[in-house]
Amino acid sequence: MRLTLINKMLLGFSIMVLLTLLTGLYAVVSLRDIRRMSDAVVQRDLPIIETAGQMTENLLAQDLYEKRSVILRDPAVRTLFFNRSDEFRLKLAQLNFSSPEDEDLKGRIHSLHQEYDQFFKEEQDYLDRKQESMAKAVSEGPMQSRLNEMVKLLREFERRGREDQNSKTLQANQSSLQAFNITVVLVTISFFFGVGFAVFINSSLTYSIKQLQEAAHYIGQGLFDRALNVKATEEVQELAESFRWMSKRLKELGEMNLDANPLTRLPGNLAIEKALLTRLQEKVPFAFCLVDLDNFKAFGDRYGYIRGSEVLKKVAGILTEAVKALGSVPDFLGHIGGDDYVIITDPLRMEKLCEKVIHDFDETIPGFYDEEDRQRGYIISRDRKDVEQQFPFMTVSIAVVTNQKRAITSPMQVAEIAAQLKQYAKTFPRSVYVVDQRRTA
Repeated sequence: MRLTLINKMLLGFSIMVLLTLLTGLYAVVSLRDIRRMSDAVVQRDLPIIETAGQMTENLLAQDLYEKRSVILRDPAVRTLFFNRSDEFRLKLAQLNFSSPEDEDLKGRIHSLHQEYDQFFKEEQDYLDRKQESMAKAVSEGPMQSRLNEMVKLLREFERRGREDQNSKTLQANQSSLQAFNITVVLVTISFFFGVGFAVFINSSLTYSIKQLQEAAHYIGQGLFDRALNVKATEEVQELAESFRWMSKRLKELGEMNLDANPLTRLPGNLAIEKALLTRLQEKVPFAFCLVDLDNFKAFGDRYGYIRGSEVLKKVAGILTEAVKALGSVPDFLGHIGGDDYVIITDPLRMEKLCEKVIHDFDETIPGFYDEEDRQRGYIISRDRKDVEQQFPFMTVSIAVVTNQKRAITSPMQVAEIAAQLKQYAKTFPRSVYVVDQRRTA
């Protein structure tokens, strides 16, 4: 079976994609394993080593205060002893182990420490009763033995933690080296396969493919309008047509993507001006609807920018659904920025479209407020002068500029009229749309 050009390219690209995915997958898995070992060291071994050392210091401090209490007989020294005891128990409670053996050691330390504190209390009782010999016997006997055993167990914890840390570090280094070597091998294979595949394609194709390569080079440089003149077999000719279509589409998508609003992905100012200018040049009837949200700033100050962004995306969805339901194919929807949107439609469909936007907006937006604010009917926020005020729920104001009754010659004129209408619409305490009814003299 003879493979066509498209089949050859699909086969080659499939193998390259497979190698790339294999390389990436192996690298991700290796990094995940190394990350787990690093997390185990950071989250378990290092805290155990550090906490065990601090607990040893606490025990030695308790021993020091115990010796001082025998000499000084000062209640303040006893208080310091028990303060250190509380710190010791707190740090012991913070130790988390995964093995039953370590948990048993932890329980053993807890029991020894309780006995140690109890013997200290007995010693102090003997001292209070002037029985120095009995107090000395307790201090040098059971108390010292408990202390030594606890220190020994804590050092055992430190030793285990350091051994586990060293083991995981060595294992992570070995895994890193192995992952590096295998990744290099896979990347090398992918590289040489790619070079071999490119050489094979170049050797099996004619001058027409070189023309397509030049076309791809032009597309990469952004020269989308560069015409293609390919004289080749039908198969390559179809590929050339695909390049032409791709070039045109990339140009359109590039212009749209550069101008699109990053939040709603709706066309931005350049696209809005172009759509309006096209209608002005063609002298077709249009209704330019400037959609603005009232009290949006107070909402953002009250709930934060994240919920404000959700509102803006929801409004974009409401406008999109309204245009889809009541508009037509030539209708245009754009996002100027912030809480300002634009709909360009036919004047005959304008009223129903605006009414649907207002209805859907008023039905949906209260759901973005907290239950407490919905029951109250307003929110409390600060105005631009940093004065706390009551703000009603958001409403939508739509300023509609048409060329039915007056001559409009430029996008700037549309913007000025829309700004005037928007200020008038904002005087209403509800969602409303206002239409410019003025005529050309």
